[in-house]
Amino acid sequence: MKRDALKAYDDAHAAIAGVFAELPDEALSWLKPGDDYAIGGIAIHLIQSLDGYIGTLGALRGAGYRDAESPGEDERAVDEQLAHARRGLTAAERRPIFGEMRAKHALLRDEADAASEAQFAALVGVTYPGDDVPYPTSVALVMQWMTEHYVEHVPHVRQLFAEWQKAR
Repeated sequence: MKRDALKAYDDAHAAIAGVFAELPDEALSWLKPGDDYAIGGIAIHLIQSLDGYIGTLGALRGAGYRDAESPGEDERAVDEQLAHARRGLTAAERRPIFGEMRAKHALLRDEADAASEAQFAALVGVTYPGDDVPYPTSVALVMQWMTEHYVEHVPHVRQLFAEWQKAR
């Protein structure tokens, strides 16, 4: 189970990284009217998700893969990330941002891989900030959620790129 989940996670990251690699720098700052993220801002959004999941898995590991509290987010940092996601990326930001995404992808993978097979699958209650009731969570589910997040943005980025091309 764990090996397959980690492979799917790595494959999904490769897919989103591959889509972004095909885009010209000038497309990365385009914001479709009404959207929350410029094309390149989706990478910022994914990094924010990775950060949250890294915190969750760290909390699970710290609690011995038993019920845990997920760390809260710094609201100011979240606001800054959202503003950056709306701006998108400049050519100079491209390499460092995608490097950061790769590094955080690897960190989340390492956190997941540190769990035994039983710990990976164990469903426990995680209390997330703002929630009173623990949410059923496991390392496997966190990895599935991030994998799905990567996957959902592959066609999204392609669609936005096609719209950017038409808008030019």
